[in-house]
Amino acid sequence: MTTTPFATLDQAELLQLALNATRNNDSGMSIAYLKEAVSRPDATAAAHFILGSEYAQIKMYDRAVAEMEAAVALDPTLAIARFQLGLLWLSSGVPDKALQTLQPLEELGEQNELAHFGRGLIHLMRDEFAETVHCLTRGIALNTANPALNADMQKIIDEVNRFPPETLQNRSASASTEAAGEHHIFISAYTENGRVS
Repeated sequence: MTTTPFATLDQAELLQLALNATRNNDSGMSIAYLKEAVSRPDATAAAHFILGSEYAQIKMYDRAVAEMEAAVALDPTLAIARFQLGLLWLSSGVPDKALQTLQPLEELGEQNELAHFGRGLIHLMRDEFAETVHCLTRGIALNTANPALNADMQKIIDEVNRFPPETLQNRSASASTEAAGEHHIFISAYTENGRVS
């Protein structure tokens, strides 16, 4: 436990110390730094986003959603937070909110992996499984910066590919959402190397 008084630390310092703690698998310390950061008037979208990621890692999903929503409210262009929030809603069985959250990612364009990942999840919600696999595969090909994100998207592809053909034809949206998020699929390394955009 650090003896440095949090009050002496600015936002950049708190964020960097939180990321260092995350890399050292110290969720408790990371959350402590981030809770201090988001409690201040100059709280950043990045701080809310990383705090939401930490909460998701320790399976406190309601708090993760709240922090992701705060991040998107502060910076609607923080696409990674929007995507993660959409995935949280999807894996929580709230497809309407997931759809509303993910749709703006289309504006990122054809060369952005998150546009394809978001589109893939929307297809998943509509039981459009071939399109799901196509979009997620395209996103993986474009994403060279975050292998862990690709691994998580591959898990969804693998899950879809396990469905028997007759199930793919008759599956309801709620069932497909449940399968995709059975264990609260959540992106595991958005904060890898401090990358939050």
